[in-house]
Amino acid sequence: MAISQRYLTLRESFRAALPQVQAVSFDVFDTLFVRTLHEPEALFDVLGARLGVADFRQQRSAAQAKGFQRMHRDGRGEINLADIYDHLPKALAKAATAGELEQMLELDMLRVNPEVAELFHEARAQGKQIAWTSDMYLPESFFHTLADQHNLPPEHFLISSACGCTKRDDGALFGVLGERLGLAPEDILHVGDNPLGDVQRARERGLQALHYQPPSFVAASAALTPASAIGLGLARYGSYQLATDPWWQLGWQFGGPVMLAFLDWIQQRATQDGVERILFVARDGFLLHELHQQAANSQIESVYLRGSRVSFSLAALNENNFTTHVPFLLSGAEGITLADLFVRIGIELPDERVLHDLGLHDHVHIGPENQSHIERFLCSMRPSILRVAREARRGLHQHLLELNLQEGMRVAFVDVGWSGTTQKAFMDALHEMLPLDVAGYYLGLSAPAHELERTKGLRMRVFAEETGVSPRLSLELYRNRAVAELFFSAPHPTTIGYRTGPHGQTVFVEDTERGVNYSIARVIESINTGIREYVLAANSMRPNYNISNPAMAMNNLLQLTVEPTDEQIELVGKLYNWDAWASTASYRIYFASNSVDYTGKQKPDLWPAGWNKVQSMELKGNH
Repeated sequence: MAISQRYLTLRESFRAALPQVQAVSFDVFDTLFVRTLHEPEALFDVLGARLGVADFRQQRSAAQAKGFQRMHRDGRGEINLADIYDHLPKALAKAATAGELEQMLELDMLRVNPEVAELFHEARAQGKQIAWTSDMYLPESFFHTLADQHNLPPEHFLISSACGCTKRDDGALFGVLGERLGLAPEDILHVGDNPLGDVQRARERGLQALHYQPPSFVAASAALTPASAIGLGLARYGSYQLATDPWWQLGWQFGGPVMLAFLDWIQQRATQDGVERILFVARDGFLLHELHQQAANSQIESVYLRGSRVSFSLAALNENNFTTHVPFLLSGAEGITLADLFVRIGIELPDERVLHDLGLHDHVHIGPENQSHIERFLCSMRPSILRVAREARRGLHQHLLELNLQEGMRVAFVDVGWSGTTQKAFMDALHEMLPLDVAGYYLGLSAPAHELERTKGLRMRVFAEETGVSPRLSLELYRNRAVAELFFSAPHPTTIGYRTGPHGQTVFVEDTERGVNYSIARVIESINTGIREYVLAANSMRPNYNISNPAMAMNNLLQLTVEPTDEQIELVGKLYNWDAWASTASYRIYFASNSVDYTGKQKPDLWPAGWNKVQSMELKGNH
């Protein structure tokens, strides 16, 4: 678990101040509690959607301005909820039950901020009096309900609407706080997020004050619907979680929203297409399958299909097409060793003396200068390769039978992307084995679906296209796909072949990443846990709120993949040799890092946006 320096500094300051005071006051909104909304005013959009009033936010803002005017005429120091709802059209105010519906929605959207809750509990453990001090038009009864719901009761509630004065104007609410506590100002510590109302005004009144600065959260700029405002707000909430690591937060903030929206689309599209079985293909489909099985709306049976482009291509390989498959066996092999190549094909290298006679050795690196030689060598290994292919074909057939797939069944072949090559290899392998009616379901593709359908003879459905992602951004997603794929992985290695076990069961031949000295499985599990917990939290809100929003989910993902922050570059860029097929122990292929601790092979096309950012950061550092 890595706690940010931002929060560590706050906690150290809090602990240093705590022995000097007898009471601690906490601001409520955006400090002790945060909303699962992208911005506070989005609550009015959610309320408007509930009421069927599209411009409710605008009407309520106008009513609040009139409420302030009445407050000033009456000589009062703060507005209250009645001031606002009295200035709404009567029918609208009645429909909103004079503010009761707004309070209910606020309670639904508010979550405890774990960072500040830790300080709350430390103060309580040390016997300090605790107060909630808030500039807010909501009634004090609302705050009592909030405290009871989350088991964080203070001894005192100082709410501006009840006290008739505020923190923000002249700090008068802090004067009431001192009187309520019976303490001198210097014996009170106040914690809050607003530099003026929570820090400057508190210090002007003689209190000690700490400025709480929330974690940064960068979101793509786009118009938000009520559903997307909630979904993005829930994504932001992950950044507040103390007991998590950065990979968990990445899974929660980016993987969770896109996984939820993608799953909803798969279910809807499969229903429209009359699909009988959904095939979630390894490894991309591991978590998709798990979450689909748990989903309340999963009406179509699904299975987890162990396989990959490699295993399906091997199963499709035979005497008649061997020569045309040799280029596939060498795809992505530039720079890896001959030994690496044979490991990923799943066959043993000949004796060193044989290799020597052929002018080869197991650690020779494959490149343009020797590729034709390696191709001829592979052709000479034809019997061994065909034997592995026959085993793969038998094993795949057995696996399909174990999954209870039947001839002619209409299936959705779910893969994250990107060119349909895995779907094509699967269908080639099925030929004369178990014909199925296959449609590919993809997050994104390298080109418009109709172009790939025409050139590859496939049926393809694309989430990005059908949910409004522009062709330009779809291409950017494809170019930076390595980062998107982080959210679609599994705790098991890549399946590169099949064998039949001693009892007739399918045995999966697996390929692991080479040249790695960190735990890829641990990174995957942490990301997947973040995704799972986001989906669980989102589903808990779904009975009352439409939280899944494809546009928000894709814009959120594109921010990470195409416009990453420096912190995201530092985290993701240090990953290397993530793809087993292209990995080798000879060097490291980083996502986006000019690491000096090891000789790495720069591959800017792995994450172009990341590499561009790394280069710009280096240029800034040199000036």
